[in-house]
Amino acid sequence: MRKPIYVLAAFTALVILATAVESEQAPREYVESVSNFVCPAEYRDTNGAVHFADTLAKSAIIDGKNRAMKKGKSRIVLLGKKARVVSGDTATPIVVTSKNGSWLSLSQCSPSAGEFWFVGGTSDVSSLGYFQFINENLGKAIIDVELWSEDGSESTRTLTIPARSTKNYPLTTFMPGKKATVFHIVARSGLISAALFDERRKGLKTYGGEFVGPAISPSQKFVIPGIPGVKIGKKSKITSQKLRLFVPGESDAIIQVTYISPSGVFAPIGLDSLRIPGQKVVEVDLAGLPKSRLFSIGVRASEPIVGSVLTRGTFDNRSELAWSTSTNVSTGERIALPEKSGWLSIITDAPKVSFTVVGVRGKKSTVTLKVDSMAVWKVPESARAIQFAARSAKLSLAFAIRNSSGLATTALAPALAKELTALPIVDSRLFIPTAPSA
Repeated sequence: MRKPIYVLAAFTALVILATAVESEQAPREYVESVSNFVCPAEYRDTNGAVHFADTLAKSAIIDGKNRAMKKGKSRIVLLGKKARVVSGDTATPIVVTSKNGSWLSLSQCSPSAGEFWFVGGTSDVSSLGYFQFINENLGKAIIDVELWSEDGSESTRTLTIPARSTKNYPLTTFMPGKKATVFHIVARSGLISAALFDERRKGLKTYGGEFVGPAISPSQKFVIPGIPGVKIGKKSKITSQKLRLFVPGESDAIIQVTYISPSGVFAPIGLDSLRIPGQKVVEVDLAGLPKSRLFSIGVRASEPIVGSVLTRGTFDNRSELAWSTSTNVSTGERIALPEKSGWLSIITDAPKVSFTVVGVRGKKSTVTLKVDSMAVWKVPESARAIQFAARSAKLSLAFAIRNSSGLATTALAPALAKELTALPIVDSRLFIPTAPSA
């Protein structure tokens, strides 16, 4: 009978010692990890490829199985009908998509999240657009898709996205017959990645296609960088350029639009005091703005608002469309680049900006640009990635390319989302019964 007594005595001594140590509380410890990227899959008769900064990136297809991530043999991985998850310890990958040489599209792989805003697309008879929802996790995700249009109508649809799967939904299935749409995606459970693709066709004639990047959450101030101008190419002609805006709240918003380019900043006449009604999607014509290769706009509003710019025209005699979306400021970004020359749009308040360019075989060089609110850098085909210092000035970035297939732009959002997970701690109070309160 002595052994249980000895065990009880030892346990009591341990509890007393732990309680005494608790008087000096140790700081809580956390483990920092980087979220994975998710790259959208091909849809219908498209051709797509993920561009990494180098061959060190690990990835796996999302096909219902818990597949291990593996290194590729090339920095370019062709996409199929399955989406791809990429290890977060790498440069942000970028996706180039085209369709039979009739249009060109850019998109950025991004981490899964619980909320997205998309300002773009249409659900009228010309629409071939679709939503792609990707669940990289081992549990199902339940999401609400909220939709608004130009006539103030609103619709909500709840969807279940199975674990490790990719689901495509034509835009016409949500609210058919609408010309201007805005979507709000909210996850009830789980996390997802969402991609919105806008493609237009009338009969046999195509009018272009482009991924619509996620916009920042409703804000009273934001920037839309890297909007194509008429000087983007010698055979380019812009037929229309419209700023799409939406106020989620019931109150109207008074907005001011600012034109930003390498040549200066000003408030265009007629765009310095506009009233945008609440809960109705509105498009504002941007005709008459100065000629440039790339420009940007800033939006200030009296109420939280979301926005994007749709550019339509002909590029190398091909009808094309391009979506430019708002983005958060970026610092410390490392972004992969496609093996295509293009233009990098940089907006910053600093007088100059410096960044590292990673080229073929890992060769590094430094580029320093003078900035008068905005700078445009011609990206060489030899560039594989760009790296901004973690303590650099706040930046708004966008990338644009043009070739025989068409024109494409994408805002470069801060995608290296870091997660903090608390390590478990032992609390001796869990072992000590608490006396009942009087």
